[in-house]
Amino acid sequence: MSISRHIAAVLAVAAVSLAPTAVLAGGPELGWSDLHDGGANLIDDGYVALTDTDGNAIVGGVRTALGGAGNLYIRKLGRADGLTDWTYEYAAPGGNDMALADMVIDHRGDIMVAGYVSNCES
Repeated sequence: MSISRHIAAVLAVAAVSLAPTAVLAGGPELGWSDLHDGGANLIDDGYVALTDTDGNAIVGGVRTALGGAGNLYIRKLGRADGLTDWTYEYAAPGGNDMALADMVIDHRGDIMVAGYVSNCES
């Protein structure tokens, strides 16, 4: 597992090919990269990057919605090409901020997410 935070306020991942010959020939090679920018100069932060049993990347973090609230945001990216397989976004009730704290994949391949609501009025 790796934690990825970008000052440029984007979610980003890269797949690296680690074939034994590539390691001997000078290091890993970039297989693909993905950049998520929600636009409108809003903050998008990636906090957790995992791989499932098939080697697909699952990235979780926070995406700021146009109204200004932070939403929990998870994307699954294909191993071979980095294309988005699916996206899940969860907004906290009442326009509060939702934050991702951690994420794991269990033995069945289910994704468990821990997070919290901040800036609550009540």
